[in-house]
Amino acid sequence: LSKLPFTLQLSRKAERIIRQNVIFSVSVIVVLVLSTILLPLFIADFLLPLPLGVVGHEGSTLIVVANGLRLLRMKPR
Repeated sequence: LSKLPFTLQLSRKAERIIRQNVIFSVSVIVVLVLSTILLPLFIADFLLPLPLGVVGHEGSTLIVVANGLRLLRMKPR
């Protein structure tokens, strides 16, 4: 029962971080998909190179994981 305040604080922070991660990851995917669809319309014969798409996706995954790891810094009092 003594750790209940810490648990509530941790859960609130986890919810905020999860929301940040979902918004960020969906935004990256939307940018990658839109650039794949729209750039060929404006730049003739342009295709988003596969390695660039992979780096964009995997880079965003690493950022999401690093952001989630911030929860490990919280210690009970």
